Order: sequence, then C-alpha cells, then structure tokens
Amino acid sequence: MSTNDILELDLDSIRDLIPSQLKETGVPSLALAVAQGDRIIWEEAFGLAHRESGSQATPDTLYSLASISKPITATGLMVLVERGLIDLDRPANDYLGDGKLKAWIGRAEDATVRRLANHTSGLPTHYHFFFEDEPYSSPPMDETIRRYGNLVNPPGETYRYANLGYGILDHIIARVSGQTFAKFIHEEVFAPLGMARSSIGLPQNLAPHHATRYTNEGSPIPFYDFDHPGASAAFCSAH
Repeated sequence: MSTNDILELDLDSIRDLIPSQLKETGVPSLALAVAQGDRIIWEEAFGLAHRESGSQATPDTLYSLASISKPITATGLMVLVERGLIDLDRPANDYLGDGKLKAWIGRAEDATVRRLANHTSGLPTHYHFFFEDEPYSSPPMDETIRRYGNLVNPPGETYRYANLGYGILDHIIARVSGQTFAKFIHEEVFAPLGMARSSIGLPQNLAPHHATRYTNEGSPIPFYDFDHPGASAAFCSAH
C-alpha cells in the first residue's frame, strides 16, 4: 500500500467522523483543506454557516481567524521591514503619533517593534470587543494607546501574550504605508498569494459569505470589531 493510499484511508476516516462530532459538540459548521506538497488533496465543509437561514458551509465560507490574524500582520510588517521602511530594533514609539507607550517599569524606548511582535514589550494582557448592537465603537488608536499602552514589565524580560501589541503593529503599518491596515494587507499579502476570500474585517462584498459566530448555547453573536485588529480581525476561507 502506498503512502497516498494510506493518506486517503485516513482522510476517509476523518470525513466519516466529522458529522457526529459536530452534532456531539454543538459546533455549527467546519470547513477544512488538506494540502500535500503544492496541491490541495481534500477540501470540504460540513454543517450550517448560518443556522437561522439553513445556509450550508462551503470551502469558500469565511471564518474568523481570531489570533491566527497575528502571523498575517507579522507578514505585512516584514514587507515594510524588507523595504527598509521599518527597523525592527527601533523603539515602537518612533513610529507612533500622539499616543505613545508609557513605561511604569523599565524604559519605553526599549519596547521595540520586534518586542511588540514577539510579546516581550512589557505590555499586559488586553482584549476589547465592540459589538455592532451596542452604542460603542473602537476609539482612535492614539486614544487606545493612551489608555492601555502601559508597560508593566521591563521590555525584553518577560513573555506575555499581548493583543494590544499587534494592534499597535497594525497602527504602525498603516502610518508607515500611508494606507489603512486592511487595504495594505489586502494589496501586499492576500492579493499576491491569490487569497481572494480573505480580508481584515468584513468588507461589503464578503460580508454575506462568512459563518455566523455562536455562543456555546447556540445563540448567534452579533458581529464585533476590536481595538486590536492586527491581533484578531482577519477572516479567511479554507480554500
């Protein structure tokens, strides 16, 4: 039996298992793609992208990537590094506007772009959601940095997963490139890779094609945005 035969058998067993697992766990849908070498050997979707309408999920259905947005932001950052427009080892504050990082311990100038990217800048844990059915929206990034850009560990000494660090990186990308973060990532990351069903946030042309988020109890969650889109706001299909 060849490796390909074994792989095909394994995929068949996974395919048979998925529907029962969705039912058992209450997960509305799942879409997947499996690549071998440079080709996709299996892509399929299961379940409902929208329970209320009965819309089936497909390999082209967009899902929230949540924190898998971060490597996409890092890729965009490195485009600007390669062009000599950003130095990873300069203080992040050198690239910021009115809102600056403040150090309550250590030195703010030691919070470099690199340390924002590898979660050693000294920022604490942070996440902030803005739901479309609430009368609040994300403030300007300068205001977010003024409120929450407080270094509580000496930069470079401690790893602490920090969504705000990637929010600041997306702000730096926008400031340095002169484009919105979403447009820059579309033009410099997604488009060159042929990722036509990918976006930061949900532009109008893609909004009807995303899977609804649900609570553990099965209630639909209103669409929400962040004050750290570079950490959390990417959408992509399995295909």
